[in-house]
Amino acid sequence: MRHPIDPKVDCVFKALLGAESNRDLLLHFLNAILGAELPRPITAVEILQSL
Repeated sequence: MRHPIDPKVDCVFKALLGAESNRDLLLHFLNAILGAELPRPITAVEILQSL
């Protein structure tokens, strides 16, 4: 079953990965995407709120 919300839509993507409550999800995502290019895993991020 497909979920009706598409995570590739920018506002959904920001809601998922730009929220303080989802910081662990953002870390996991970044390490999964960039892992091969990083000397070591990302362990901390700072989420900045844009206007």
